[in-house]
Amino acid sequence: MPAPLLSKEEVIERLAIAFRELGYEGTSLTRLSEATGLQKASLYYYFPGGKEEMAAVVLQQIETWFGEHVFKPLQGQGAPISRLKKMTAALNRFYKGGKRSCVLDVFGFGQAGVLFADHLAASTKAWQEVIAEVVIETGVDKVTARERAEDALISIEGALVYTRVTGSSKSFKRILASLPDRLLAPVV
Repeated sequence: MPAPLLSKEEVIERLAIAFRELGYEGTSLTRLSEATGLQKASLYYYFPGGKEEMAAVVLQQIETWFGEHVFKPLQGQGAPISRLKKMTAALNRFYKGGKRSCVLDVFGFGQAGVLFADHLAASTKAWQEVIAEVVIETGVDKVTARERAEDALISIEGALVYTRVTGSSKSFKRILASLPDRLLAPVV
């Protein structure tokens, strides 16, 4: 009996897992085929542009998720501390408590970096600005707010790399837990 057909969304989710586990460089079409359970021809049916298109679609899916679960709550109603805590809770879910690789690490270097660096830079800057706007609401000046937002992103991404290297997600969880208070600390 043939395997049931996967929806395109299921295929994209499986591709995302493969890219995040193996990195862009480590994901040959053979590995992507194995990860999805689809023949290479079926992958090309879904993604005529090959691996590059698959990665671009995965990045779009991630960006959509971040828009809904990170940006929207940050731009929503409520106290700044609450909105920042919603962001960190969403990041904890997205990164499975620090067990998933950071997106910038997977798609920001090597061949993927050549293909997607500009897009990733724009997305990261947009995230920084959304965080900074929340911090500015509390009376922190724009320059300090943007620096704090940048430091927050560096902390998050760095903690994810550190977690991958050490095998312990304690640092990632600690960074997320302390982030709202650090972002909103009084200016000295």
